[in-house]
Amino acid sequence: MVYNSATELCEGFGYPPVHVKLTIEIVDKRLGPVKAEAEIAIKPVKSRGYLEVLVEELESDHIFAEENGSIYGSFGIDQSIQIYDEVLTTIPFDELIGNENWKETVEESITVEKLREQLGKSLNDYQFSDLSGKYKFRKRCTITELQFID
Repeated sequence: MVYNSATELCEGFGYPPVHVKLTIEIVDKRLGPVKAEAEIAIKPVKSRGYLEVLVEELESDHIFAEENGSIYGSFGIDQSIQIYDEVLTTIPFDELIGNENWKETVEESITVEKLREQLGKSLNDYQFSDLSGKYKFRKRCTITELQFID
């Protein structure tokens, strides 16, 4: 099917959510690899003239690390990583309208490499809370494994 206008694209667009499993390494000697699952959706935003590729939901296994006690030490962690409704990238309607191969254009933005890069940025921006909930901090994260699940 070829979309001939933004209205047609918004009304007729349907692309199933993509589910991925990932393994995350967090730079912290107290933690091992963390498993997570994410649902990636592709939705048109008519007012902006693009498709959003977004994380509808990403949730990791529970993460726990004791507080290390020193003023220079590490904060404790007792939580899961949870990311909801965060836009990873956009695809302008211009690339899709009148294009018979629009599915290929969409699929190019949800490859393992692209998702690893985009989700990696989101994870590195994620703010953890200490055990008291008083302090927020970031941890450097690397996605070591990412695979699509049905």
